[in-house]
Amino acid sequence: MKYMYRNTYLGLLMVTGLAGLLSACFQDQPKEAMPTIDAENCKPENIAKIKDSGTRQKFSSLCLRHGGDYKPSEKREW
Repeated sequence: MKYMYRNTYLGLLMVTGLAGLLSACFQDQPKEAMPTIDAENCKPENIAKIKDSGTRQKFSSLCLRHGGDYKPSEKREW
């Protein structure tokens, strides 16, 4: 009785694993060329002009990391 459902669970595990592996292979790839990352192109109205959603998302995330206004905080002495 204890081995009765073993094949069912094994089959379910294999199908789930295969689906997980295949889903990682088909991520949305940017379809149009990304503009250069600078202050002018990173404005919201220029980001909105990018038609492909995958390219727009990748470009906007790179713009967030680009930020030229980074200033390190002062060292704290505890």
